[in-house]
Amino acid sequence: MPAEPVRDAAIDVLLRVIERDVFLDVSLDKTLRRKNFSDRGRRFLGMLVYGTVRHRILCDYVLQKHCHQPLDKLPTALLVILRMAVFQALFCDQVTTPAMVHTSVDLAKKRTHAGLARMVNAVLRKVPERLEDIGLPNAEENLYKYLKIRYSMPKWLIRKWAEQFDDETALRLCEASNEAADSILRVNTLKTTVAELTQRLEKSGCVVDDDVQLPNALRMVHGGALPRSKWFQQGHFFLQDTASMLPGLLLEPQEGDRVLDLCAAPGGKTTHMAELANGKATIVAMDSSRRRLWKIQENVERLECPGVHILCGDGLHAPVASGFDRVLVDAPCSGLGTLRRHPDLKWRMTQESVDELAQQQRDLLRSAIALCKNNGVVVYSVCTFTPEETTAVVESILSEGHVVLETGQECLESWKTAEGMYQSLPSNGAWDGFFLTRFRKQS
Repeated sequence: MPAEPVRDAAIDVLLRVIERDVFLDVSLDKTLRRKNFSDRGRRFLGMLVYGTVRHRILCDYVLQKHCHQPLDKLPTALLVILRMAVFQALFCDQVTTPAMVHTSVDLAKKRTHAGLARMVNAVLRKVPERLEDIGLPNAEENLYKYLKIRYSMPKWLIRKWAEQFDDETALRLCEASNEAADSILRVNTLKTTVAELTQRLEKSGCVVDDDVQLPNALRMVHGGALPRSKWFQQGHFFLQDTASMLPGLLLEPQEGDRVLDLCAAPGGKTTHMAELANGKATIVAMDSSRRRLWKIQENVERLECPGVHILCGDGLHAPVASGFDRVLVDAPCSGLGTLRRHPDLKWRMTQESVDELAQQQRDLLRSAIALCKNNGVVVYSVCTFTPEETTAVVESILSEGHVVLETGQECLESWKTAEGMYQSLPSNGAWDGFFLTRFRKQS
């Protein structure tokens, strides 16, 4: 597969993100479903679009030094081509400078006109090939400015991390959030075992290991396109970050339980809970988005999880009767713990967004408590670690007196921060950033 069609497709993906505000993963998935690229082409396309979004500020910093026109005055397609080229120059060892320049000029001719293509040629021939040659701000003189440019992080977020933790942790969070995330497989124990799946994947040329700190999970070390493998299609595993497996383990569903997953799409935690209960729990998987319900259905059917009932409903006004043994509230959140997988969230979220989400989270948690039976278990989970969406929500709910904190099972002890509260950070190994709390409802 020639490289240029992949780069051309990458422009379409990025234009949807910039001009139509489509989420990056959704935009990429749309293109992958339409294009018949090889596995190598699909991997390169993903690397191009994620890398360009991930390093946006850094790419613009480089371009501003060599482009005479203000970047915001350029046609959007041209700006995308230039950013993508700088990303390739700095981070894609397999792409030579002549290839980067040549393909970018060809794309500029196709997307704009010959005059702008000549400008692209002139600008990109001056772009450094190494980070060391860029001339970044001095970190000792102005750490936040350095972090903003080197790791393409909004300054408000850097300051927030520094205030919540310290400068050193803020640096580590910036570094970790800019790395590509590992591919983690959650083994479907309803159909196979870790040993059986490992053997089957290795026979097909994949290399996996179980060094992920949680049971029934594997890390992909080397291999092909996992979603296209027959073992994925036959439901032997689910692709899910290790931190995202913590909520199910903390809720600890048992055989015979009635379980409510209040914000269930796309169904990763729902199917995990079904597996943990050996397929013998009754699980209501509810989500307010009709369009996302099909994804829950698809995953439930592929993994062959019995006992799951899918329902469209607003968690604040759930169309179900109370009395559930266990309720999971994996609440909508800023997602700032998942920037490795969703780098476009850096440009979507603001402090105001965080504050608005925190209010919604408190309301959803109150609803979950009302739907849980007396002495039942409620788990609150968010894939972020801002104080507003985590400890502040918990403190607010505890003050109302309907629940008490409760510690979960011993295998989660590594992530315990206080009684009933758990947290993972991207800076501590190859994990997304999650915050979880387990409550016991009082009568």
